[in-house]
Amino acid sequence: MAKAASGRSRRIRHQSELDMLPVMNLFCCIIPFLLLSASFLEITVIGMSGTEGVSSGGAGATANLMRSEEDRLQPKIIITEEEMFIGTAAGTVHVSYSFQEQRDTNSDGVFDSQVTNFHWDSLAMKVEEAHKILSEAYPQITFRKIVILTVEETRYESIIKAIDIAAVAGFDQPGLQVAPSASVASAMGSPR
Repeated sequence: MAKAASGRSRRIRHQSELDMLPVMNLFCCIIPFLLLSASFLEITVIGMSGTEGVSSGGAGATANLMRSEEDRLQPKIIITEEEMFIGTAAGTVHVSYSFQEQRDTNSDGVFDSQVTNFHWDSLAMKVEEAHKILSEAYPQITFRKIVILTVEETRYESIIKAIDIAAVAGFDQPGLQVAPSASVASAMGSPR
């Protein structure tokens, strides 16, 4: 096309417009879906009480529990790869050995994985017994705190199960300490 003497073309230029209709239709479909799915979202928060850390040598856990009478008597549930204990700074009591359990992770009826589990009924009995003994022996102290002392390899499901059992027994302010296996063994007072 030839240009005019002024240097402009004779073609009429149209201003291009962005078509927003498909994007608006997409939003009209997505927004109700997001609103409906948000109503099914449930977030559970577990209130945890503060705990003192466990040193790499393990002596910190025992020293921290002996600061006062209440701290010295604060119960702890100790979960290792092989065993579970309950006790205070004064000593621990064996609760359960771990065992391997077959799980169906795909919900296809085939047991395709093994997980470590414990006898949770034994823990429930020991925690209730510990709460009763401590409450009767020291009526001036309200025992609501408990420490769950675990190793790094402990499954999340096991920690939550221990917290739930402790809450049913009356220990509704759990604390969590995760430490290397050697530190947990030292905190129990038994060399590994």
